[in-house]
Amino acid sequence: MPETILVVEDESIIAQDLQTILEDLGYFVPAIADSGELAIQKTAEINPDLILMDIRLLGEMDGIAAAKQISDRFDIPVVYITAHADEVTLRRAKITEPLGYIIKPFEQRELRTTIEIALYKHQMERQLRENAQWLATVLNSISDGVITTDCKACITFINPIAETLTGWSLNNAVGTDAREVFKIINETTRKSVNSPINQVLETGKIGTLPEHTLLVRKDGTEVPIEDSAAPITNYKGTTPIKDSIGSITGTVLIFRDVTQQRLAAQKLHSQAFYDALTNLPNRAWFMERLTDAVERVKRHPDYLFAVLFLDLDRFKVVNDGLGHTVGDRLLVAVAARLLKSVRLIDTVARLGGDEFAILLENLPNEHEAYKVAQRIQQELSISFNLNGQEVFTNASMGIVLSSIGYEQIEELLRDADIAMYRAKAKGRGRYEVFDTVMRSQVLSVLQLENDLRQAFERDELIVYYQPIVSLTTQEIVSFEALVRWHHPQRGLICAAEFIPIAEEIGLIVPIDRWVLREACRQMKAWQEERQISSSSTISVNLSSRDLIQPNLVEQIRQILDETGLEASSLNLEITESAIIENPESAAVLLAELKALGIGLSLDDFGKGYSSLNYLHRFPIDLIKIDRSFISRILESLEIVRAIVTLGNSLGLKIVAEGVETSEQLALLQQLSCQYAQGYLFSPPRQIKF
Repeated sequence: MPETILVVEDESIIAQDLQTILEDLGYFVPAIADSGELAIQKTAEINPDLILMDIRLLGEMDGIAAAKQISDRFDIPVVYITAHADEVTLRRAKITEPLGYIIKPFEQRELRTTIEIALYKHQMERQLRENAQWLATVLNSISDGVITTDCKACITFINPIAETLTGWSLNNAVGTDAREVFKIINETTRKSVNSPINQVLETGKIGTLPEHTLLVRKDGTEVPIEDSAAPITNYKGTTPIKDSIGSITGTVLIFRDVTQQRLAAQKLHSQAFYDALTNLPNRAWFMERLTDAVERVKRHPDYLFAVLFLDLDRFKVVNDGLGHTVGDRLLVAVAARLLKSVRLIDTVARLGGDEFAILLENLPNEHEAYKVAQRIQQELSISFNLNGQEVFTNASMGIVLSSIGYEQIEELLRDADIAMYRAKAKGRGRYEVFDTVMRSQVLSVLQLENDLRQAFERDELIVYYQPIVSLTTQEIVSFEALVRWHHPQRGLICAAEFIPIAEEIGLIVPIDRWVLREACRQMKAWQEERQISSSSTISVNLSSRDLIQPNLVEQIRQILDETGLEASSLNLEITESAIIENPESAAVLLAELKALGIGLSLDDFGKGYSSLNYLHRFPIDLIKIDRSFISRILESLEIVRAIVTLGNSLGLKIVAEGVETSEQLALLQQLSCQYAQGYLFSPPRQIKF
């Protein structure tokens, strides 16, 4: 499509002649104007590609004035074609920025050349303006800061993001030395960092900032940044050349605030290597530290470290009985006490659940590890006050020393776990140091654990009964039901050997229910066969795990209904340690059991924390003096006397456990103890009348 040209000429003959020439040259001339006012009107109507403007026109407005208004209102190039070329006219015309100036008379060839050059220049200028607008939009909208400088490192431009990051406005920054606007320091050393702008101007190569660089804003605040800087050259090639054919005219610097990236990286690192609850290092981080320690021993054979593997005692009881919120608070409190017990160079980690591990590094000798274990025991022996709730716990600990020699950290942790398992098996709240004999022993226990799972399913458990005798009449007044395990290879196994394992693996509650049902069924059968006194009772032990079962009372009521045994014929034995874990809920539970008509005994009396307190708080019918006092009754005579006197004064029945000699029996009778049980009368056995 031919370009459209508007001819503005006050002499009609010249205008028509010019129109003919232009059309012969292939242009389209839709209109001719002879005044400035008409020229502006026609420009608005036809929007030409070019205007050929005479300076002298009809009316009050000449061509220069008309061109000025057209330039202000429209993006249309103007070429002056006139006979007037005096200096004054040229200066006026220059202000309107024409794209050509043709003096009459002109040649047709000159006219075409001037028009084509004007059209091309206007097209290029329009494209440059569009590019500039596009670039300005990009620079003002991108999320990175952009700064440009001249060859002397003075600011020539900064975009809005750069204004925000530096604290400098564009007006204040332009012309200022870049080192003043873009002031950077090292985050660690706090020393100034060489500006990448200066590096680029000196080398002509793209430059970047070192890591951990901070931008110091105008107000003194600091922002972590990353950046890159590149040279601006007047060389058309792609490689900057600092010589006669190409020179650096400035630099462009692009930088960004990496605060959020750092926070995200820190969060990812924290999630990957730290426990969310306690903020201790997690298993992954502990394994990294442990790997470093093992490698250090390989380089320095005299280097000694130790690993302590901890498992909280009775944590599941606390967690299940008091709720997960209290359990979590306990873990946080334990973590704080563990940190308090070690040095800054040591590592305390939470491996998961209630398991913790401690890496003690650069030890002078193995006894230092034992001292740390003892400090931990002392710290954990103090009760925890968790939002008004008093909680007791301790930890079973296994210790492994690097002097044994390990190539694989997995083996080290395995042996620490074995030592911890041994500590738990020996009574908890203690530590054990690993040795090679221990591994085979613990593996035997683990095998026993696997066998126990099958024993319950294969009906290998048996209930034995031990009589409780009146020391006045020498008659049997009750029986205690005691579970035994008939192992297919190892024979009869007593409860002390497998009950702790059952508690650990979660079998104690179903075992206790089975024993209770069997004991009630047997007692009912003896009553129906009239083989025992109708006033006799059967005693069954309840574990601490039983006391936190939400439906315990209902289950016991159901067993009594199934077997037909009267509640008054059943006596439940509960240890002090089971009650102390949650005295408030225990009081409610025991009251409900008492309301059913069931008798309640406090087992192992005198062995726990505050036995006398429980006699007042709980509806106890009977107390059983712990066998440890009876076995050394001569040394414990006054204690036994006090217990018997207290029980009698409170109207409680007193049973002495573990009576094995006639001397013990005689002393108990002298103290007016009412009942006793032990091997002197009968060992636990399967009783058949």
